[in-house]
Amino acid sequence: MRKGGTQGHPSRAPHPSLHPGSGRLPAGCPDRGPTATPWAPSARDARVAKGERTRRVLVEALVELIDEGEAHPTTKQTAHQAGVSVRIVYHHFGGVNGLLLAAIALQSDRHRYLLFTIPPRGPPELRIKALCRQRRLYFEEMTPVYRVAHARAYADVDLSVLLGDDRTVLRSQLAHTLDPELQARGAAAPELLDALEQATGWDAWRALRDGLDHSAPSAERVMAFTAGSMVGSPPGRSADAH
Repeated sequence: MRKGGTQGHPSRAPHPSLHPGSGRLPAGCPDRGPTATPWAPSARDARVAKGERTRRVLVEALVELIDEGEAHPTTKQTAHQAGVSVRIVYHHFGGVNGLLLAAIALQSDRHRYLLFTIPPRGPPELRIKALCRQRRLYFEEMTPVYRVAHARAYADVDLSVLLGDDRTVLRSQLAHTLDPELQARGAAAPELLDALEQATGWDAWRALRDGLDHSAPSAERVMAFTAGSMVGSPPGRSADAH
C-alpha cells in the first residue's frame, strides 16, 4: 500500500460524504479500516464557501453604489458593479430589496462599535455631548443606506423591521446614558424619553444636515443643545447654574 493512499486503490480520493470528525463511513461505503484517508473538504463545502463570497461581493457592490450617490440602485446595476449576472443576484437575494436588507445589516454591524456605552454618571451635559458625538459619527456612516432604505420601507415590511431594530438600539443607549435624569422625571419619564429619541434620531439628523444645511459639527452641536435643554442642562452651561 502506498503511503497516504487507500488499500488497493492508491489514487482513490476519500468518499465525499464522510462526515468530518465522525470516524464512520456512510452506509454502503466499503470499510477502509484504520488506513482510511483523512477527511478533506467536500465539493459541497466549496460551493457553500463560494456562495458566501458571492453574497459578500454583491452586498459590497450595492454599498459602493449607494455611497457613490445612487439613490435608486437596481438589480442590474448591482450585478454589473459586482461583475456577475443578474440571475446571480436573484438566486442569492431574490432581488434588490433582499440585497438592501443585507447591506443595511452589514453597515450597521460594521459601524456599531461607534455606539459604545456611556456610563450614567457625571454631569448630564458631558454625557449628552458624548452621545451626540457618537451619533454624528454613526449617522454620517449610515446615512447613505438609510436614505435608500427609508424610501423603500413603506412598501417592505422587512426593511421597516430592520430599521426599527436600529432605532431600538439607539433608544436603549439613550435610556441608559440619561437614566438619572429620566428617573428624576417620575411618571413623565416615558414622554421625556420619546422626545429625546425624536431629537437625537436619524430623522432629526437628516433634517439638520439636508433641510437646514448644517455641517456635521454644527448639526452635532444643535442636537446636543436640544437634548440638553430637554433634560434641563444645555451643554455649555454648568449643572449648578440652575
